[in-house]
Amino acid sequence: MTDKTSSRLRRAALLTCLEATGFSFQQPAAAAEQQMRFVVVRSNQAGCEPTCTEWISAEGMIGPKTPTLLKVTLRTLGDRKLPLVLSSPGGDMAAAMAIGRLVRRNGLSVAVGTTIFVGCQREQESCTANDNRGADYIGQAVSQGRCVDACTLVLAAGVRRLAGEGTVVADIPIVAASEAGTKKLAAYYGEMGVRHQVLVQSPRNEDGNLGYWQLFKALLVTSTLAVDQLVDAQICRGTPAPDNCRVFTTMDLE
Repeated sequence: MTDKTSSRLRRAALLTCLEATGFSFQQPAAAAEQQMRFVVVRSNQAGCEPTCTEWISAEGMIGPKTPTLLKVTLRTLGDRKLPLVLSSPGGDMAAAMAIGRLVRRNGLSVAVGTTIFVGCQREQESCTANDNRGADYIGQAVSQGRCVDACTLVLAAGVRRLAGEGTVVADIPIVAASEAGTKKLAAYYGEMGVRHQVLVQSPRNEDGNLGYWQLFKALLVTSTLAVDQLVDAQICRGTPAPDNCRVFTTMDLE
């Protein structure tokens, strides 16, 4: 069995389990309007301890204060480069570009996906369910989720930009309300190495969106592989291990 096949089977098993317990990836309308939060998550993948992957979960609406929230999160990580697992209905365009520049400046990869939390949920405060487990938040990242509108500007900034099967990348901004705004947008794409003209000129599907081949051709997406490529425990077996692999020992509890 190949690593890719094994990864798909693990993901399918996880989704089947979640569906059996009544979990749905359909987010309530109110939840979709909540401002984006950034939470550092440690994988609870079976057998990964003491060295497991970690990532930054980013979900919610992008607002004017969102770049500051990311700055605070990155400050707590120091020099570590954790991938961003992203799902968002969009939001403030200027803020999205500011987030994108932070992502690029810090050399982070971005994958469209959703984090399934175990124990403490992202909305809980003063949660103790994950005490002595190596992180405040633990869970799994899966290739399910939407990155639309301003969110795609954040995706464009990743060193690697993944949108695997089961994700949606749509409503990509290609023009702004003014000519000056459109020039700024085109300049931003150029800064991120994305081919703005390809986005403008590529044919649309019946929903008015670009297909994955067009996204790949424009370099908005650099891989259609699953988020596993950034968070699966197997990546920690390489030498050197990626920055998002962290060893957890009992000394961390002292």
